[in-house]
Amino acid sequence: MNHEPESPTHGADDFIFDAFYIGAIGGSVVALFFLVIDLLNGQPFFTPSLMGTVLFTGVAAESVTSVQLDMVTYYTLVHFLTFGILGAVVSIAVHEVELHAQRPYLMLTALLVAFEIGFFLMASIFMHGVITVVGVVPITIANVLAAGAMGGFLLVTHKPGAWNKIKHAVHLT
Repeated sequence: MNHEPESPTHGADDFIFDAFYIGAIGGSVVALFFLVIDLLNGQPFFTPSLMGTVLFTGVAAESVTSVQLDMVTYYTLVHFLTFGILGAVVSIAVHEVELHAQRPYLMLTALLVAFEIGFFLMASIFMHGVITVVGVVPITIANVLAAGAMGGFLLVTHKPGAWNKIKHAVHLT
């Protein structure tokens, strides 16, 4: 009798399910975070308008002072497309880590750090000045919240009973 734990198997539907939800959750958390920040600053949708204006028109980030709804729309499409791609990459990585990694949390943390560095690098190249206007701290907080939400989704969907353990640990049951 074999007492080794079974390796998880994953089909295409598992990858697609995870990719869709990971991308949607991560993108939504970041968008909602900046919506709240923009509301508190009295300019709803300023951040996606800023990013869209700089990305699509090449205007200097420091000169953007008003919200342009067409730029909000354009940037929102780019934002969710990017998170869709990120969701696919994370889905594949998580499934590979579950199958092969000896230290899965270390591997996933390294992946998330790589994505954070990648974001700052890409923003510096394609949206020059946006990081300065928006701020490193709010961007980092938004990305950490998104990573936490995506990780929470993966924990709950990949570890049966994890949600009950979490509720019990924080005394919700």
